[in-house]
Amino acid sequence: MGGAVGEVRAAPLAPLPTPDVTAPEPPLGRAAARTAHGLFSRLGAGHVRSLRLGTVAFAAGLSALLAIAGHGLAGGAGAILALLLFWLVPRHLHAGLLATPDVAAAALWLATAWAYRLAQRAERPATRRAAAAGAGLLLGAALTARTDAWLLLAALALHALVAPRLAGPSRPAEETAAQGSPAARGRGGLLALAAMALLGPALLVASWPWLWADVPARLAAAFAPGRAPASGAWDFLGAALAGRPPARYALVVTSLTLPAAVLWTYGGGLLHALARAVRALARRDMDARDDLLLALAAAAPFVASTAGVAPLAAGVRPWLPAMPFLALLGARALVVAASWAWAARRGPLLAALAVLVLWPALRQTIHAFPAGASAWNELAGGAPGAASLGMQRQDGGEAAAAVLDLVNERSRRGARIWWPRTAPEAVNAWTRDGRLRADLSRADGPELADLAVVALDGASRDDEYRAWAALRTARASAGAYLDEVPLVLVYARGGAWR
Repeated sequence: MGGAVGEVRAAPLAPLPTPDVTAPEPPLGRAAARTAHGLFSRLGAGHVRSLRLGTVAFAAGLSALLAIAGHGLAGGAGAILALLLFWLVPRHLHAGLLATPDVAAAALWLATAWAYRLAQRAERPATRRAAAAGAGLLLGAALTARTDAWLLLAALALHALVAPRLAGPSRPAEETAAQGSPAARGRGGLLALAAMALLGPALLVASWPWLWADVPARLAAAFAPGRAPASGAWDFLGAALAGRPPARYALVVTSLTLPAAVLWTYGGGLLHALARAVRALARRDMDARDDLLLALAAAAPFVASTAGVAPLAAGVRPWLPAMPFLALLGARALVVAASWAWAARRGPLLAALAVLVLWPALRQTIHAFPAGASAWNELAGGAPGAASLGMQRQDGGEAAAAVLDLVNERSRRGARIWWPRTAPEAVNAWTRDGRLRADLSRADGPELADLAVVALDGASRDDEYRAWAALRTARASAGAYLDEVPLVLVYARGGAWR
């Protein structure tokens, strides 16, 4: 056996058989977290906060992109509304504060689509070439965040096929001569697609050393349909899901998590875009290329989730890249509705519509913070209604952070704590940051523990039963709740809780 081990170590880059290849997460999320940690921890920020600042940087970039795109679609009001329609959603704000790649993916999807749009519409050939190259590099960056970004390329290819029929009425000859022919400008979109097809995978391979051992096999593994998360199953309408979710999963969860007014605005914006695209196809009397572009880009993440291509996870994370496009469509729909309803008083009416839509969303976001992953909307009946429907209470064990102060204050010195459904890395980071007492150690199971901090996600209560049996109590010593729905409970052995 020693000789066999020696052979394996002597050739660490030997290709793995394709059936045994399991792809890790693409590199961008971890690289951003490590870079932010290396920079900000030296400036005095805590370990957890430093790791999350990489996501915050992408959130800032996404905000800038939303403002730019919103202004391009609907002016200054569109820029402000697009920002608010995206961030005043509890789960979107929560995703922007965690060290996960989903907000980075959302920012890069939007940047790629907008670069493609610029390449398709640019008047100067040099601008078209630069925008096309930018689209290719941005798609490569999006692939390093989440490999399901290839579906965006498919959506943009479909747009390029249909866009010439949506460009509106023909322009005068002198305007065409000044700005370039529509055919020449249309080739910018095709050039962007070619750049994405070539530069995107090349950048992914160049930036991901894991692929280098056997590029074909490992690329196939990286682009394979998503696998179940390490945390196991999650709840959906009372059923435990561990693999590919049912086709209705993304639409049901979206309809029950977005604040109701924001949900209607997103839906209205999407219907408005589709109606404009259909009219443009039939009458050729308006330019509806942006409508189709945003609608297709918004649909792609939902298709990826339904097809099992997106990473499997509870909550809205698998299709989060769709939400900036829906926010843009919703913002434009509000501006158009105000202009159509009362053009003379467009400004005050738009302000009233914005308050009507955004005030309930702001209240929900403030109320749920910092447990944004546990937020459910009015249609679900809030957190209590979602729990009664058998929906997931949280996306992970991060709610355990809410009881750290009580654990520090009440647990006896040297107590051993069992943390089911909470990542060991998170517990270690809390200890390094001083948020968890250094004398408190982590136990591998309830039998060896003095305390159990059990994060509840609704999928299974086995961890609670184990804690009851091992600690000889079914009475929680402390807990964290959202609208009286328990998210995390603390159980203590006799004498371990003061």
